[in-house]
Amino acid sequence: MRHLGALCLLLCLAACAPQDKPAHTTIRFWHFWSEPAQRSTLEAQIAAFEKLHPEIDVELTELQWGDGKAKLMAAWNAGMAPDVVHLGLDWFADFDASSVFADLPDSLASDGRACRWLVNARALVVNTAAHAQGMGLCATDAHNVVKRMLPLIWQHGAPTFLTSLPVSAGMDSALVNALWSIRERVVPTGIIDRSRQLDERLLRGDIGAVFSGAWLVDMAKARGIGTLRVTPTRSILNADVLVISRNAKVHAQACALIDFLRSYDQARAFCATVSDAGMPADLDRASKDTLFTSDPLKAGFLATAMQSQPLPAGPVMLRLEPIIEDMIVRSYDVPTRTDMAQLVEQTRARLQEIEARR
Repeated sequence: MRHLGALCLLLCLAACAPQDKPAHTTIRFWHFWSEPAQRSTLEAQIAAFEKLHPEIDVELTELQWGDGKAKLMAAWNAGMAPDVVHLGLDWFADFDASSVFADLPDSLASDGRACRWLVNARALVVNTAAHAQGMGLCATDAHNVVKRMLPLIWQHGAPTFLTSLPVSAGMDSALVNALWSIRERVVPTGIIDRSRQLDERLLRGDIGAVFSGAWLVDMAKARGIGTLRVTPTRSILNADVLVISRNAKVHAQACALIDFLRSYDQARAFCATVSDAGMPADLDRASKDTLFTSDPLKAGFLATAMQSQPLPAGPVMLRLEPIIEDMIVRSYDVPTRTDMAQLVEQTRARLQEIEARR
């Protein structure tokens, strides 16, 4: 009995002794959701993740679209890159050419070494009560001219322009005809302005239609405007993606974070609060979700996204984009079709020069 009592005492002491705790890990996550509503929503989701994984801390750093690319490049060059990064799909391809990302497991990878998180598209939004029926034409707004004008160019007769590489191969007579058609039929009654101003003009009824984003849903609701309608049409599918830095020491934990954020329920919750986030990357599931189908405007953006496609991915696309946008804006004032053909040819030569150096 004495031996049995001693054994029980040892077992009790072992049970009460401090247990080895799993190693604590910090994930450094850099993201572009810097506006107050965006930031608070993401912080709430990170807190939920940390509750599920008490051994993991997530350190958030906000970036701005204006200088975020430069900061990321500096961090990678200095060997101080974050573990997880939020990027636009168009930026991902440019960074990926420098081999700065780690491979993802097949369950997460959607675009090479990137995991799609959220998607959106610029849809054709019409104000049925507008006192002017002209079209909004985007100008002098980096990264937005292509997004807002390319669908219109496709509609006017150049459906393959900017859909494959090399981009210069699509600078043909069909593009000349499409740009000239817009110059003759749309520009005379349209309004040329920056993105935000075009949205305001649409809401006021100063223009009848513009290609814009899902943020118009909340803007219209806040102002009591019920006359906006979306005409679903083929557009550019934009995506927010999540990636892991190649030198990250917390790869497994980073995968767990990405898997949590991109899960349908978390992505849905993010979009429910942040309207301009668009919708979860799982569009098939979103198409059966009343959050995105019960509201006519949201349903229109969803229908647009489902028939849209990303721009081709390539390491020089970000260098080509400003040249293409300059061509589009200059095309609004071209006096003759011959001049339009010369503008397209000049742009094609500039693109070819860059594509040849890649």
